[in-house]
Amino acid sequence: FDFFPLFYSPFLSFICSTFRVHSFILTPENKMKKKINVVPYDNNWPQIFEVFSKEIKDALKENCIKIYHVGSTSVPGLCSKPVIDIMCIVNDLKIAEKKLIQIGYKSKGELNLPLRLFFSKKHPHDVHIHVVKENSDEIAWNLVFQNYLRKDKNARDMYADVKLNLIKENPDGFNIIEGLFSEYTIKKGEIIRQIAKKAGFNGYRFMILTDRNEIETYKKFMNLEKVDFSNKNTFHLCLYKGIDIVAVACVNFDTNNSIATMKSIKSTNSENQKIMENKINEWVTFHNLSLNKD
Repeated sequence: FDFFPLFYSPFLSFICSTFRVHSFILTPENKMKKKINVVPYDNNWPQIFEVFSKEIKDALKENCIKIYHVGSTSVPGLCSKPVIDIMCIVNDLKIAEKKLIQIGYKSKGELNLPLRLFFSKKHPHDVHIHVVKENSDEIAWNLVFQNYLRKDKNARDMYADVKLNLIKENPDGFNIIEGLFSEYTIKKGEIIRQIAKKAGFNGYRFMILTDRNEIETYKKFMNLEKVDFSNKNTFHLCLYKGIDIVAVACVNFDTNNSIATMKSIKSTNSENQKIMENKINEWVTFHNLSLNKD
């Protein structure tokens, strides 16, 4: 996830299935180590993208609106893990999921980004697919970041230095939670935020709470001493505008009764609150739930 900044916290709520919601608590017992392989830019990466792009288009047919090569392998001259990241914009997420599974991709649900379906394939090349609808904020996030790195050598070199230094400082590998994110990804968060700010990204991003900074901001908005992550069906959400959090919400999923309840929502202003409410409503509708307010 080169362009999907995530950060370590003791708690990470996430969607591990497209149609079911779960929580996962990070503990020392479930940590593992993973070696991260960062290699120099490979001129073959754009051609590899084209091969998989055609495969995806052929499978999704008219459901596929647009496909982009994203992530570090899409930036000439930038070192990267040798994984081709593909953003696929579709009309229908559920149809896309079914078709991609049929051609051998493994579905990993939404992870920390509601309404972004993630898929992976290891052979004949490592490929990650990020599937979103046309109104997704993740499209602008990825393209603004990508285009800035392509044109600004200083930013590109700065990002590369952070990656290479992380590898050098962690010769035995990085802690990783199975099915989640390595500390390599987590520790790139600050430099990604700096570059996004320089790039002028000012769009919205709707996310499930994942890092300590988000937790602290959430507590301030909600006037809480701590956040309760014990209920696997309760989701703590944040809305970014640019690199700043402008709204937070707590939503509970009752899948047995097809109901989602908005327990609380706080924002910097009424406009951001309305945007947050609309995103939550779209998310719960995707999961075949109706939204109630507590």
